[in-house]
Amino acid sequence: MKTLVFIIILLFTAALITFYALDNPGYVLISRAPWSIEMTLTVFIPLMVAGFFLFYLLLFMIVRLWRIPRDVGRWRGKRQARTAHASLIQGLTNLAEGSWIEAETQLLAGMRHGETPLLNYLGAAMACEGQGNSEKRDEYLALAHKNAPQHDLAIGMTQAWLQHEARQMEQSLATLNELRAEAPKHRQVLKLLAQVHLELRDWTGLISLIPDLRQSYAMTTREIDELELQAHRELLKLSIPSGRPGVLDKAWNAVPKAVRRHPSMIAIYARHLIQQNEMAQAETVLRAAIEDNWDSALVELYGQAQGSNPADQLETAEGWLASHRDDPKLLLTLARLAQRSKEENKARGYYETCLTQHGPVDAYRELGALLEKLGEKDKALNAYRRGLEMVASESRAAPARGLGSSVSRFRAAH
Repeated sequence: MKTLVFIIILLFTAALITFYALDNPGYVLISRAPWSIEMTLTVFIPLMVAGFFLFYLLLFMIVRLWRIPRDVGRWRGKRQARTAHASLIQGLTNLAEGSWIEAETQLLAGMRHGETPLLNYLGAAMACEGQGNSEKRDEYLALAHKNAPQHDLAIGMTQAWLQHEARQMEQSLATLNELRAEAPKHRQVLKLLAQVHLELRDWTGLISLIPDLRQSYAMTTREIDELELQAHRELLKLSIPSGRPGVLDKAWNAVPKAVRRHPSMIAIYARHLIQQNEMAQAETVLRAAIEDNWDSALVELYGQAQGSNPADQLETAEGWLASHRDDPKLLLTLARLAQRSKEENKARGYYETCLTQHGPVDAYRELGALLEKLGEKDKALNAYRRGLEMVASESRAAPARGLGSSVSRFRAAH
């Protein structure tokens, strides 16, 4: 509709101009001796418009012909850039799909004319790692460093991660330490560094990393607490083989107070005190820990700490019975303490109550030994049999190795 209105207005205007020109066509004279040109204005104007158009067209063609080499170069560059971009996208797609050879080929194909050689080299390095070619992987990483030195952190993180994936833990650790020197608070550097220390079982290195992990919030507080606990726990275990109590105490005092309060740490410390026959110290440590924070594993260890006065230990443990009557490990501990106190009937009652509370298999073995000592051999054999049945039942969902070790332990003890 708008086009139709425009055409009508244009025709109407042209008609008005034509009628006006017929009445007053005008006169134009161009003279330069010995020539002169005469014509009406209505003829001169169209000729001037046509001449201007022809001149503009000629000038445009000359400029275009002059610019042909430059335009061809630009077109070729854009075409090569599009091809390189398509190769990069296809290479990254193949990389995500795990098509390592195709990914490397595509990424290298777009390397020359691409705008992001860093991505091409890093992707090619990942593809080589997928093929298990560490030597070629390192070549691509070196080329990435050469072409984009301003992105050393990104390249270094990729290198450390690839080394970690290749189980080259020492190399990964060295790379990460270099990155940490450049970026001490970088979260991903610290997180991967913690993982490498953990897999290398470098507990001292992991402990030294804990403050930076907390300050940078590289991991959640719970994850950091678990790492710290595990590191100190393993270090405490490493201090035991010497068999010297002083070494153990020194290692224990080196543990932060907050970590020392954890039941699993106290259990390790107490267990090795018992192994070193430091029964009085083990009993004191366990009693204080249990009264501060109830833990069934510590209660069971308390029954293994053979103090100088088992009757006092029994009295202490019986004091816990009022609020923890249904704890089978407490009942097992009471049975052991009663047996050491020469109170066989009381021990028997605790063993039987422990088993009614689905206590550990050791209760069957120890009850059997007690019944055998009391001369009730049939009941003792029945306790042993039920203990073996319990071992078999527990091992149905466990590996065969677990079954063998459980049965062997049960038989050896009995």
